[in-house]
Amino acid sequence: MVCMKCQSHRMRRIKREGFVRVWLAPVFGYFPWRCSVCRSEQLLKARSYRKQTVDSEIQREESPRHSERQAIR
Repeated sequence: MVCMKCQSHRMRRIKREGFVRVWLAPVFGYFPWRCSVCRSEQLLKARSYRKQTVDSEIQREESPRHSERQAIR
């Protein structure tokens, strides 16, 4: 998750408050997030970091450097 304002990766999910966040955003699959660095709030499609973490681990396993490390062992 990357902040659109400051490009930081320190994003956190926040509580849904207000009409748009409570009633409209969930209908379209948006979730409220806040950047810990610049404190900007954004509605993003991503629900959590879980899928991103799994995807990054798969990419790391498929990288040539990882396969070289496995060959050495």
